[in-house]
Order: sequence, then structure tokens, then C-alpha cells
Amino acid sequence: MGLVHLGRARLAMALPAHRERLRSVKDHGLYDLFEKYALAANTLDALQRETPRREERIHDFQQLCLDLQAEVVVVLDRLHEESW
Repeated sequence: MGLVHLGRARLAMALPAHRERLRSVKDHGLYDLFEKYALAANTLDALQRETPRREERIHDFQQLCLDLQAEVVVVLDRLHEESW
């Protein structure tokens, strides 16, 4: 599974209100965000499995994922407004 596909799928799970738009959108700017989200979420998963846990790093990647989610929503909203 490619990073774009993985990031889109993970974002669809994290942002259920935007699931349909995430599945149908075709925008190269968003594809970059999908890839970044996939990498950040995968890193977060790995960090959460580590023993001992590095809580500061976990927090950093949790925040990065939230920031990327917010950025995706902004881009989705902009694209939706442009299509009207």
C-alpha cells in the first residue's frame, strides 16, 4: 500500500466527518499531506510500542498528527469552496 493511500485511509478514520471528501478528492497538494500523515502516524505507532516509552517523542508525534489533520481539513474546505 502506497503512502498516499495509507495516509488517506488513516485520515478517513481519524476524521470521520470528512471521510467521503477524503475518499474522492484528487489534489496533489493533499497527496503530499497524505504521505506526511502516513509517515507521522506510522512513527507514532512505533513509538507507542517501544519499551521504555519516550513520552515526549510520543507527544510530539501526536501533536504533529493533529496539526496535519487540521491542515488537511483546511485544504478540503478550500477545495470545496473553490468547486462551488
